[in-house]
Amino acid sequence: MQSLAVFIAAMRIVIIGAGPCGLGAALRLQELGVHDFTVYEAHNYVGGLATSFEEPAGFTWDLGIHVAHSHYAYIDRLMQDLLPDGYFHHVRKSWVRLYDTFVPYPFQYNIRHLPRHALEECLQGLIDRKPAHAGRAPANFNEWILAGFGNGIARHFMAPYNRKIWRTDLDRMGTQWIGDRVPPVDVERVQRNVAQGLDDVSWGPNATFQFPKHGGTGAIWNALASRIPTDKIRRSTALVSLDAPKRIARFSDGTSDAYDWIISTIPLPHLTRLVGDKGLHALARQLRSTHVDIVGLAFPAPLPEQLRDKTWLYCPEDRAGFYRATPFSLLSPDHVPDVERWCTFVCETSTEGSAPLQHPSVVRDTIDGLHALGLSPRDTLPAHTFHRALEFGYPVPTVDRDHILSKLLPGLEGLNILSRGRFGGWKYEVSNMDHSVMQGVEAAERLVAGTPEITLFDPAAVNAGKR
Repeated sequence: MQSLAVFIAAMRIVIIGAGPCGLGAALRLQELGVHDFTVYEAHNYVGGLATSFEEPAGFTWDLGIHVAHSHYAYIDRLMQDLLPDGYFHHVRKSWVRLYDTFVPYPFQYNIRHLPRHALEECLQGLIDRKPAHAGRAPANFNEWILAGFGNGIARHFMAPYNRKIWRTDLDRMGTQWIGDRVPPVDVERVQRNVAQGLDDVSWGPNATFQFPKHGGTGAIWNALASRIPTDKIRRSTALVSLDAPKRIARFSDGTSDAYDWIISTIPLPHLTRLVGDKGLHALARQLRSTHVDIVGLAFPAPLPEQLRDKTWLYCPEDRAGFYRATPFSLLSPDHVPDVERWCTFVCETSTEGSAPLQHPSVVRDTIDGLHALGLSPRDTLPAHTFHRALEFGYPVPTVDRDHILSKLLPGLEGLNILSRGRFGGWKYEVSNMDHSVMQGVEAAERLVAGTPEITLFDPAAVNAGKR
C-alpha cells in the first residue's frame, strides 16, 4: 500500500470493535494527528475478550487469563502510562496437574516429578525419538510432537493436553504457530534434571508478568478507552451490514457511516458474511476455532496451601473437562471481598467451534473437576459462580490456515477493509494482548504512513525478541 499521508485530511476511518486491537488503532490514530474516526463496539463495555466483570458481591472475573507481558517497547511504555503503579509483578509458576502430583512447566524439563512408570516412558521416548520422515520438517503438529518429544511425553501430556485445548485432530494442525509458545527439548538437560533432582522453570516470554492491582485485566482497557474522546467510541452499536462498493457501514441502532477504510476486529466469518462476498465467506468458513466456557468459582475459604505458589495449572486428564485452572485470587487480592476468607478459580473448557455453544452442565462439571483433581478447598462447595460462553475462544492454526489467509486478507483489503486482531487476523501466534494492540497500531500506521505491518505478517520476527 502506498502512503496515504497526502490524503489524510479527507480520510474517514471506521474501527469495528473496542477490544485491544481496535483501541490500539484508535489511540495510534490520535497520536498521529488523525481524528476523523469512530470506534463501534457491539457490547456496552470495552476490552473484548480481555474485559473484566466486577460484581456487587465483591468478586472480579476475567474471561480467561490474560497476563500482561510484552514483545514491544511501545507496549511497555503504554502499560506503565495507563496504570502507573497499578500492577502486581509475578514470577510465572505454572504447573501440570497429572497423576495426583504437580509437575512444573515446562513439563519436559521437570518429568522427575512423575510416577516412576511415566518418568521411564518419557525418558525412553526422548532417547528413541526419530526425526520427521526422510529428514524433512514435520508436516503437522502431531509429527512435530513425536519428533521433538518422543512417544512418552506425547502420550502422557502433549497429545492429551493439546487435543483438549484445540479440539482438533493434531494431524490437521500446522507448526507455523509454535515459535515461543512451546519450548523445545534438550535430552541431556532433562537427564541432568532427573539425576540431580532439579526443577527447571524459567522459560518463555511470560516467565515474569504483571497484573492489575484493581479491576482485573479490563482495568487496562478501560484506562485506554478513557484516553479517547467519549464521542469517538459508540458502545452497544453492532455492525449489521456493509455496502463495500459504496463504502457504507450500517449499525444496529439504525445509523450508517460512510468510510474510506475500515479496521475490523470482529471474527472473519462474521465479517465476510456482512460484506456479502460469497467467495470470501466460503474461505472464512474454512477457518477453524474453538468455543471456550469460562467458569469462575468462589469458595468461602482461603486458597489451599498447595496452590499458593502456583499461578495457573494445565490439566490434561479426562477427570476434569477444563484444560486450565487458575487460582485467580492469587493474581490480585482485589478479586475477592477478603482474601483471608475467600479464594476464586477461573477455569477454561474448550469445545469444537462448530459444536453447540451452550453447555448447561459446564458449571457443575467444573466444580466436580476441581474436586477430582484435588484443587478446591477440602469439603467446601463454591458459594458463588460466574459463567460466560465465548463463541470464539482460540483461532486454531490448521495446516491450511496460511493458505486461506493469503487469499482472504488481501481480498478484504481490496474492499478497503483491514481485518486485524485475534480473530480478525486469525493467527494464534500473535494473538496475545500486546500483539493485538500492535496489530491495531500497525494498521493505523499503515493507513497514515504506508509503513509495514510486522506483527501480522512476520510473527517470527516479532516473537524473536523485544521490538
